[in-house]
Amino acid sequence: MSDPSDSSSASEHEASSDDETQNAIREDLKGMSFEEIMKLKEQLGAKVYKEAVLGGKSSRPPKPKTKTDLKRLNKNRPREMSTRRQVPFLGAEHRVERKKTAELRDPRFDEKSGSYNAETFKKNYQFVSQIRTKEVGQLKKQLDEVEDDEEKQNIKYNMQRLINKNVEDKKWHTKQKQLKKERAGIQKKHNLGQQPHYLTKKERRAKELVAQFEKLKDTGKLNKHLEKRRKKNAAKDRKRIGIE
Repeated sequence: MSDPSDSSSASEHEASSDDETQNAIREDLKGMSFEEIMKLKEQLGAKVYKEAVLGGKSSRPPKPKTKTDLKRLNKNRPREMSTRRQVPFLGAEHRVERKKTAELRDPRFDEKSGSYNAETFKKNYQFVSQIRTKEVGQLKKQLDEVEDDEEKQNIKYNMQRLINKNVEDKKWHTKQKQLKKERAGIQKKHNLGQQPHYLTKKERRAKELVAQFEKLKDTGKLNKHLEKRRKKNAAKDRKRIGIE
């Protein structure tokens, strides 16, 4: 086997001889004119001239590249990544394309969002009525504790707003039950071979008012409702004739 010290001494000897040769060439060039130097450069070529005079090739040995071992200790373990390089997120290569192609769309007018079904929507969000009822109870407790008149009015307004929403939801569900009952009666007439009667909007409205009247009468709120309607109509009449 060859001794590594012998190879290193040989390389050092070659490097020193190259330096002596370059120094000798530079000394010769000092006595030449600029034109002679340019002609010599043209004859030798720029690359050879640069290596001979300026020492273009570096005598320093190249630095060995260190390769990081990223092998896993176990096949079930994830591969270790170098901390010098940020690990990319999953799907990072597709994220830029998605941002470029993303378009704003209104779900109300987009076919991709599907068709709106009011009955399904009301059924899925029926729990909101229970939340409103709980909020009304909490606002009642706050109303008893508050002394400021302006804050009391604000609490009363919020309470009435929540109560009205629950009333409207209840009316909607009652109306849907009535419509289902009406459709079932029409289908029954068809099955018997009879001509069904289709209610007009006016007839349906009159039917709803009769049902509302009967409900108020049974709950004992009819007189209160009639008094409220009387005051409302009187206010309209005064406004129409210009009396405040």
